[in-house]
Amino acid sequence: MRIKKVEITNFRNIKKASLEFSSGFNFITGLNAQGKTNLLEALYLFSLGRSFRTRKREEMIALGAIFLFLRMVVESDSGVEYILEIGVERDGRARVKVNGDKVKGFSSIIGLMPGVIFTPQDVAMVSGAPGERRTFLDYTASQISADFLESLKVYRRVLRQRNSQIKEMAMGRRGGEIMGALDRVLVDKAGELVKGRIMVLGEIRKKAAEMFRYVFTGGDELEMVYISSIKQTGGSYSELFLSSIEKTRDEEIRRGYTLKGPHCDDIGISIGGLDLRKYGSQGRKRLVAIVMKMAQASVIKEKKGESPVVLLDDIFAELDNNVSTRVKEFLSERYQNFITSPVEIAIRNRREIRNFTIHKGVITEQSDDVEDIGTGAKGLGED
Repeated sequence: MRIKKVEITNFRNIKKASLEFSSGFNFITGLNAQGKTNLLEALYLFSLGRSFRTRKREEMIALGAIFLFLRMVVESDSGVEYILEIGVERDGRARVKVNGDKVKGFSSIIGLMPGVIFTPQDVAMVSGAPGERRTFLDYTASQISADFLESLKVYRRVLRQRNSQIKEMAMGRRGGEIMGALDRVLVDKAGELVKGRIMVLGEIRKKAAEMFRYVFTGGDELEMVYISSIKQTGGSYSELFLSSIEKTRDEEIRRGYTLKGPHCDDIGISIGGLDLRKYGSQGRKRLVAIVMKMAQASVIKEKKGESPVVLLDDIFAELDNNVSTRVKEFLSERYQNFITSPVEIAIRNRREIRNFTIHKGVITEQSDDVEDIGTGAKGLGED
């Protein structure tokens, strides 16, 4: 998949832009807080139907504007072209179109333009709370499988309903029959979620271990394991989950929420047998986060049969030269890349390169002929 062109209106500080891109590398350079990350956010919105920075769509609308509009032309690996459109109004109303036809909602375009993004905050995927790692698995699986995405949506909806019912029961109101019906749906979808997650993690685990050995030659092995909140004692996950919530019903009512399930699971990450969260340096955690995103891109490409677009927000700032070179080599021949940086990035590559600078939301393509280096304004910091 590659993005051929995009039109942007009233997206954060980007009031108006019409851009055409290279199928290889696209460098976006500029000083701090000029809009580099905003551009990546606009592009990534088409991958998962949501921002990686906010849950409130209206926050993406430019100050003083009453709407935002995005139009993207993409081309699949097989040469099929799609026109995707997103509009959001200040009152929260939104519309999404594919080839001129209105679709049900943002979830309808998930996976149509697969994408992988890495931002400096993604180190939390390794060092942060379990929810960061669950989200990583769920986003990967959702771009591969429409069935997984549907199961995830149903599970989240039923979980909210169940938690609401638990609070009703905590207030002394009846609801046993409703809880029974919710439990049956919840455990069924939970089994499908965990099955999909474990499958995806198995693929990511293998590729991440290979890539870690490639970019880091220290000899230590990277390992990942799925950690379930449901004790595995034989039987299907759904059966074990149902038994667990039946046994903990009184405690759930006391606490006011569902205590176990896929929403409580985690991924254990270790290097050389040591827990990365406890014993890993910040530099190593950052490196593993990048490796996991590289593995994510590879798994999406293999399982979906479509190359994801790769968006990198200033990832080379804290990598040593050897690691940076290997990451660039991995990306160079496989994906369409969008790379932001406040400084010049050297890269040798035979594929087409286009260079853009951004200043106060105004994006300008550099017309000078540059064969092997992304150029732009020098500066420090991140958007």
